[in-house]
Amino acid sequence: MFGFFSRKSKEASEQKSKGAEDKRGGLLVPLIVVPRSNIEQGDGEAFHLVFAVMQFVVAMVSKGLYRYPEINPKALQVFHADQYSLEVKNGGHSQFIHNAGDEIDTMIANARAGLSACGAKGQMATLERMAAWVATHPDEAAKQTGFEGGRDDFLDTLDDAFYEADDAMPMEDLLARWIASWPELQIVDDDKYDDAIDRLVRSNPQREGRLLHESVSKLLRQMLSQREVGAGLACATISPSEIKLGFGMARMLDVEGEKQMVFHLRTDAEELRLCAPTKTHVAVYEYIPPDDPPVIRPGENPLGANAPRVGTLLGRAEQSEIETVIQLSEQNHAPVAVDLLLRKAGFDPLSAIVSANSVAQTAEGPVVNWVVLASDRTFLSLSSPNGSVLLDGKNYEKLAEASRPELRAHFDRSAAAR
Repeated sequence: MFGFFSRKSKEASEQKSKGAEDKRGGLLVPLIVVPRSNIEQGDGEAFHLVFAVMQFVVAMVSKGLYRYPEINPKALQVFHADQYSLEVKNGGHSQFIHNAGDEIDTMIANARAGLSACGAKGQMATLERMAAWVATHPDEAAKQTGFEGGRDDFLDTLDDAFYEADDAMPMEDLLARWIASWPELQIVDDDKYDDAIDRLVRSNPQREGRLLHESVSKLLRQMLSQREVGAGLACATISPSEIKLGFGMARMLDVEGEKQMVFHLRTDAEELRLCAPTKTHVAVYEYIPPDDPPVIRPGENPLGANAPRVGTLLGRAEQSEIETVIQLSEQNHAPVAVDLLLRKAGFDPLSAIVSANSVAQTAEGPVVNWVVLASDRTFLSLSSPNGSVLLDGKNYEKLAEASRPELRAHFDRSAAAR
């Protein structure tokens, strides 16, 4: 992402090649494990069986850190077919396209295979029409959000066609029948299910290295993203300053007379905030809760009646400052630094939250200051051209430091485990 791991060292490339050679023997996860109760459920049996496969894939990917090619393809085909259905039923084909992002080709291919195998012809037809539209209208596809103002009319017609097909022959029932026929399906007693999943999770020979890569990747997404960095810098300008924690749902809202994509934003303040990223800046606003009960104002779309409203401007970061922070962070290996420094200080970096704070000019060059939250503590990470330092957030005591060569070596280790 953002090209951060594309600059791999020769050592990293060689290690990755060895890992690929280790997997030539076949799938690392050939069986698909489900709890017995999901097979024997009475009401909603189809739902429980499909959900069990979905749950299995999530566990293998998120906990076991297996990659898609290492998991039985049938499980992935059900996973993406059902994900297609869930997205369409929640926000239409427009939402599916938006949420699929860079994985849309893989998701379509897996969903296509799953729908074909289970005989969901009607749903398959809508998927194919959507895929053809995406291929011929890439610019329009990139604008889809699933919300008003970000929905193409053609995709809305596909939503109707999908519902008609699913009413006639529910996809869930067809997927469940197909799943039940799999010879690779392994049914285990409920009291043994967690242990079976745990064994598979721990059996991944690449897991430890991938945990490192996942940790750095999570930090990378927070520290090299225009929206994330901009929100952090904007929060730092609020009086008193706040720390960006995370984003919630997005929707089109009126911002100073214009419709913009706005995200719910959690900070260390008690109140929820709204964040509006644009091409020129990122702004943080007061969150005004929706009316209860909803009030439809003159000329307002009824679907927007329960939406929050954008309040007072609280903080703002200009694009030039955001770009400077991102550029310096990449040059100085700031995401890798936070991971390594937390490990050196004895803290788990995997769930760390990082919020950009400021840039300070020093004798050794510009230093980017980051607020880091990990293990229920607050830290400061100072990233400079010569290395990085981790300070205690309360008394500013130095807890760990890392030189540039150390950061480069840690970068190579994380890149090798990609």
